[in-house]
Amino acid sequence: MKPILTIFFDGLKPESLESMPFLNSFKDKRRMRTILGYSVACHASMYTGIYPDKHLLWFVWRYSPETSPFKWVRYLRNIPLMNTLPGKYFFTKTARLFERNTSYFGIPMVVNLPLKYWHYFDVSEKKFWDEPGYLPGYPTIFEILRSKGIGIDIVGMDKGVSDVSEIERYQFTEVKPFTYLFVGSVDLFSHRLGQDSPEARKRLKKIDQLIEKKYEELRKREGSFNFVAFSDHGHIKVAKRIDLYAVFKEKGQDLNRYLHVIDANYARFWFRDDRERTNIEKILTEIPCGFILTEDLLKKYHVMMPDNRYGDLIFYLDAPHVFSKTIWGFSRSINSMHGYSPDYPDSDGVFISNQEIKNDTPVELVDILPTFLSLLGIEIPPYVDGRNIWNKRDG
Repeated sequence: MKPILTIFFDGLKPESLESMPFLNSFKDKRRMRTILGYSVACHASMYTGIYPDKHLLWFVWRYSPETSPFKWVRYLRNIPLMNTLPGKYFFTKTARLFERNTSYFGIPMVVNLPLKYWHYFDVSEKKFWDEPGYLPGYPTIFEILRSKGIGIDIVGMDKGVSDVSEIERYQFTEVKPFTYLFVGSVDLFSHRLGQDSPEARKRLKKIDQLIEKKYEELRKREGSFNFVAFSDHGHIKVAKRIDLYAVFKEKGQDLNRYLHVIDANYARFWFRDDRERTNIEKILTEIPCGFILTEDLLKKYHVMMPDNRYGDLIFYLDAPHVFSKTIWGFSRSINSMHGYSPDYPDSDGVFISNQEIKNDTPVELVDILPTFLSLLGIEIPPYVDGRNIWNKRDG
């Protein structure tokens, strides 16, 4: 069994391989179709081999009053100055002290959402995707390999580090069957700089040189090994910002009257009665650069949920737009974004291998787990939605 060296690039789009001559030199590379959603959904799909309608991770924040880390906030919401950024920062830091959350996003600070609504929401992801029990009932590639006694090295997945310094320091002193390098900085600087900018291309070239160095180090030590590099989604340049609060105000409505969460390009609502739904739908349908996600669309993109945890109504803002005021902040530094339709080529991620791919069927995020299992000679669980990349997709 050949060892595997795999590298995950958060947010690397196929066109950016032009700035990465080493990775671009591999003959066997494909565009990888992403899913409708953000990183939390992408990671779960890649490492479990199933779509969001099974693993149920779609957005970071979900409706869950019973488990909210902010249940106690409702008793303090009317105190003056608490509904300010310093007050919100205090509440977030306090919640982190009492709630154990080791996930990639942890418990993020809630910015543009009144305190009166905080106790309705909880973080959907509780653990990092390499931890045991990440998704009960659906083990990740990391859990499966550990259960089989297969050694793993995980490098670069330090939430406090936004560069590749850990990978630079890494040495192949003991080559494990599965070595996973995490390059999260690509997504971070792409949001701010745009992946097509000169500075971003310069950084990509430097990362490419580092990967080539590590590849050669392993080649000299092992001779032959399997190499796979992949990303979860692409990036699209932002052209316009939409202030949904201002849109509602122009229609004589106060958005803060309604239970809602605004992500970068999604607005999600929960209704107390039919009148609220009617009011909100009327305003949203007049926004020309987006649309309400219908049941048919939710099923098409494998994001149909069993309940309303992510919204009674979900409005999708299309590329190249973002909302200016979100639960995350004010979007001033966001010049490039993802989370748009998987049907757009610019939403694609990449899949690169040193092993010949003999078919031209599309690659999807759910193919990552079964592909790695096949390389290691491990049986693919029957519930998996993806397939071994070297096999043609049925239909």
